[in-house]
Amino acid sequence: MTIQHRTVDIEAAAKLWRDDLPASQIAKRFGVSRNVIVGLAFRKRGLFPWRGDSGKKSRAPGQAKTTRPRKLAPELKREPEIAATAYDAERLQSAKPLHHLSARECCWPLNTGGPYLFCAAETTGRYCRNHHARSLPKKNEGKS
Repeated sequence: MTIQHRTVDIEAAAKLWRDDLPASQIAKRFGVSRNVIVGLAFRKRGLFPWRGDSGKKSRAPGQAKTTRPRKLAPELKREPEIAATAYDAERLQSAKPLHHLSARECCWPLNTGGPYLFCAAETTGRYCRNHHARSLPKKNEGKS
């Protein structure tokens, strides 16, 4: 039996579709490919209801839908504010804006109210000795 898009055949296929028969099995009954049935269902949506949730486990009638709590966006951690020291106050006299620093100058930000200024002391790494020591965690930090 081939489906010839006659109203009788389309209605028979639609009934099988509503009975939750897979498109491949409906296609076998009519001797056509699965794509013919899927295409027919797509074009005749009034007869072939959407099956987007088929294959998923269904709930018993009257059973409420359970929702999983949404994952909240991770809270951004603020950098701990490091208080200025006497060393920082001394360095303010020779501090520079970031775009004026060379590769061999300390890039530790000095807490100033105005434009951001950086230490600019000579160094072989990223920070001068003083600021490098301050950047490391304290030995007993976090132990209770």
